[in-house]
Amino acid sequence: MNKILSIKNLAKKFHTPEGEVEAIKNISLDIYKKEIIGVVGSSGCGKSTLLNILAGIENKTSGEIKENGHTFSYMLQNDALLPWLNVLDNACIGLDIKKIKTKENIDYVKKLLISFGLENFLTTYPNNLSGGMRQRVALVRTLATKPDIILLDEPLSALDYVTRLTIGDDIYEMLKATKVTTILISHDIAECVAMCDKVIVLSKRPATVKKEIEIKWQDKKIPSENRKNELFSYYYDLVWGDLDKNFT
Repeated sequence: MNKILSIKNLAKKFHTPEGEVEAIKNISLDIYKKEIIGVVGSSGCGKSTLLNILAGIENKTSGEIKENGHTFSYMLQNDALLPWLNVLDNACIGLDIKKIKTKENIDYVKKLLISFGLENFLTTYPNNLSGGMRQRVALVRTLATKPDIILLDEPLSALDYVTRLTIGDDIYEMLKATKVTTILISHDIAECVAMCDKVIVLSKRPATVKKEIEIKWQDKKIPSENRKNELFSYYYDLVWGDLDKNFT
């Protein structure tokens, strides 16, 4: 497999009125092309800080990140759709920002939206969409610029359980179809086990890598089907066993 991202001894410290806070300590990871990587850890351990550093939103304190020129796109927990723009225009925001809004790229975005079942909603505004539909649009916006790596920060947490299962399957199929490497933060162990190729368990703050668990199915399917696999409970228990238990 081709290594697409290498993180070596990454650390992050924040300075607050109460003193120095160490959020991340000596995180080292290798991410390979087309992998879907899940990251779990206790609440406040530094999961989002890790993504923010990779996305360039926050500066690292020390360590090394080798992305070898690969591009990132970041999908936040909140869909952040602009209410005055319709579905297609929201999905094309990245094209506008990068000044690559060509007919070819717009057609690519339309194709993604249609494959997500949104063909009848291209001119619809966000306030007329369900939560699940809004998340579909947000994911297409993340994929629109054809990034090499996408960062997903708990993209399904605001949805009800049934919708999460449905959208989880849709997201998985979209990620595999576009062959994009993905780093997914989730508070849901089952979600990570069912969707990901590998799960990274972080310690409580300051976050370090406690364990890397490779998820191997004999016949990998969509996440909702993987939950029925006889190995699902085995992998779930592996992740749970290494997790600091103030996990939320």
